[in-house]
Amino acid sequence: YEAIVKQIYPDTESVAVVGGEEMDPPEFGNVYISIKPKNGSFVSAFNKSLILSKLKQYTVSGINQKITDLKMLYVELDSSVYFDNTKVSTPAALKTSVINSLTTYANSVDLNQFGGRFKYSKVLNVIDNIDKSITSNITRVKIRRNLNALVNQFAQYELCFGNKFNVKPEGLNIKSTGFRIQGTSDTVFITDTPNTDKLTGVISIVKKDEVTDTNIVVVKSAGTVDYVKGEVNLTTINIVSTDKPNNIVEVQAFPDSNDVIGLQDLYLEFNIPNSTINMVKDTITSGEQISGVGYRVTSSYANGELTRT
Repeated sequence: YEAIVKQIYPDTESVAVVGGEEMDPPEFGNVYISIKPKNGSFVSAFNKSLILSKLKQYTVSGINQKITDLKMLYVELDSSVYFDNTKVSTPAALKTSVINSLTTYANSVDLNQFGGRFKYSKVLNVIDNIDKSITSNITRVKIRRNLNALVNQFAQYELCFGNKFNVKPEGLNIKSTGFRIQGTSDTVFITDTPNTDKLTGVISIVKKDEVTDTNIVVVKSAGTVDYVKGEVNLTTINIVSTDKPNNIVEVQAFPDSNDVIGLQDLYLEFNIPNSTINMVKDTITSGEQISGVGYRVTSSYANGELTRT
C-alpha cells in the first residue's frame, strides 16, 4: 500500500500504513493509511475519496482501506549552549548560527517522516561543532502532541505519543497550554499524578493561584496516562476556549529516551521554532573565573513548573 499510494497520489511526501490488527483494540480487516502531502499537512476530503477510489483495483478481498488525518509528533529542545565570549563577536550572532544549523539538521533524512528518528547524540554533535567558541551544551528533549479541541462540545480525547514517558514520582510530567472548560472562567491546565506502580497515572485539570503560587485542583480525575505506552486519555470534558489559536491545546511530555521515534502513524517533526536556545557564557574557559566560583550551572533535568508555557 505504501508503494501504491505514492504512485497514485504523486503529491505524497511520506506515507504510513498500519494494519488493523496492530491497533488497540485490534480492528481486523482494516488497513489505516496516513499521508503527509508535499505541500501542507492534510489531504483534502476530495483527494481522500480519489485515492480510495484508485485503491479499489488493488483491494484484497475482506480488507478495507481507511485514510486517517495526519498525527504530528513534535520534538523540541531546551538547550543551554556554553560559549567562550573571547572567541565570538556577539552571543546573538552565535545563537542565530545555532538555530540555522539545527534547522538544517531538522530537514535531514532522519526526521520529518513516518518512522523518523530523532537522534540525540547527533543533535549534540551538531551544536558543539557549529563554532569553535562553543565549549559544550546541556540539552533537554521534550515531545508534544496537539489536542484539537471540539469547542463547546462534550468530548473525550486520546493522544498517543508512541514513546515511553519519563516519570517523576511527584508528578508534573504532563504539561499543557491553557484552556477553559464549562463551569469556570479560569484558565486551567492538564497535569498528572503517578500511581504507586509508576506505570500509569491520573490526569487532573488544575489552575494556578497567582497570589499564593499554588495549584488548585478543578477536576481531580479527568483522565489517565499510560507512561509505558506514552498515551494520554481525557474523559468527557467540554472545552470552551483555548489560549492557543485554532482551538489547539499543546500537550507536552518528557521522553524516557532522548532518541525519539515516530511510531506507526506518527509523523515525526523536529520543531525548531518552539525550541528554546539559551546562550550561556562559559566563564571558566574564557578565563574570567578560573576557580569556577560563580560558574552558571544548568540542570540536565526538567523543572517542576506546572504549565508548558
